[in-house]
Amino acid sequence: MNPGKLTHKADEALSAAYEMASEASHKQFGPMHLAAALAADRSGILRQAIAHASGGNEDAADSFERVVTAAMEALPWQPERTDTVPLSPELAGVLRRAQSAQRARRNFYLSVDVLLVCLLEELPISDALTEAGVAASRVKAEVEKLRGGGGSRRVESASGDANFQPLRAYGRDLVAVAGKLDPVIGRDDEIRRVAVILSRRTKNNPVLIGAPGVGKTAIVEGLAQRVLRGDVPGGHRGARVVELDVGALVACATYHGQFEVRLKAVLREVEADGKVVLFIDEIHLVLGAGRTQGSMDAANLLKPATIDGLHSTGGGNS
Repeated sequence: MNPGKLTHKADEALSAAYEMASEASHKQFGPMHLAAALAADRSGILRQAIAHASGGNEDAADSFERVVTAAMEALPWQPERTDTVPLSPELAGVLRRAQSAQRARRNFYLSVDVLLVCLLEELPISDALTEAGVAASRVKAEVEKLRGGGGSRRVESASGDANFQPLRAYGRDLVAVAGKLDPVIGRDDEIRRVAVILSRRTKNNPVLIGAPGVGKTAIVEGLAQRVLRGDVPGGHRGARVVELDVGALVACATYHGQFEVRLKAVLREVEADGKVVLFIDEIHLVLGAGRTQGSMDAANLLKPATIDGLHSTGGGNS
């Protein structure tokens, strides 16, 4: 495996897995270590896929991580720690299949999603998912959805797999869960006013200001419920109201410009969809969020799109 042909995420996952095997003095570096490394990434594709496959159950990924951790403790180990840990035949097979899939997709880099799909074919991993209450086939299907483009999107850069379905990765579709939300009572005027502002061609970015607990987020949830019922102006019927998780965007952004790449991918998907209302809770936190030397923060990345009216953005501020 040529490390130069791995995406950043795939390289990070394999490096973390190797460190786990080395620190535990295991005799081999295998699929269970890679599964544990992927599960440890709180904003990674494996946790996202498990959450979607389990119907939004956030505990399912934690259960899988516990099962994998317990399985690793039972792996053969050696009394003396060595400088290198050999690759197990099983993981070597996973990597060979992943490289074949990479070539079949004509990707320039081996991405973490392709690696994960091949990993899920290993029986101990699928058994661990079953023990955690999730079918491996459903997780695999969700990975394919998160990849986007019907699996046809090519990975042409080392950061290419940071952009798969970014709204699913870093946001929550409130319309999709509107049926599970509590009804909003006594906020009809505010919800109607937000809907009117969002319908403007320009200056269509309302900000909800109020003390903590007065119901700013509830107004947005009420809007999502109205969108589900079709009780909104025509331009927003069938729209998606997505709550952006700035914390997930910033989390584990380890290399220079990674946050910027993530947020730009979100904005490109919003613009391409054309019917997305982006909601940012505690919007004042985007000032300086993700900024590193020589890069822009979230506020400066959002400004051009909001000024030009390319998409509608709502925010809540306490």
